[in-house]
Amino acid sequence: DALRTAGVPARLVGTPAWQGNMSHGNHNWVEVYVGGTTDSGDAWAFIEGAPAGGGESLDNPCDKWFCNPGHFNFSGTEVFATRYDRGGDGAFYPMAWDMANHGVVGEDRSALYEAACNKC
Repeated sequence: DALRTAGVPARLVGTPAWQGNMSHGNHNWVEVYVGGTTDSGDAWAFIEGAPAGGGESLDNPCDKWFCNPGHFNFSGTEVFATRYDRGGDGAFYPMAWDMANHGVVGEDRSALYEAACNKC
């Protein structure tokens, strides 16, 4: 929320289950709207929140501990971002701590993370 408080568009993003398996755990991070496009062709870049995110940049996906083929590589890991509006495909943000709750609007970002993180 600190980024948004300062007027920087940001949103929660994450996976409810690494490799599609709840026993492998979940993880959340932040996407920051950078305008234009990143190397991945997207207008959103991603970073870790403190304290996990020391030394990261907005322009290098590979400097995040989780962005690698071990976590992706078509393993079943799905990634979702929260959204403000209900436009789009009706997706929701699956919360690992409350999987029955479909009330948070989401956007499937899996293909983008597969493409970016499989290059690391």
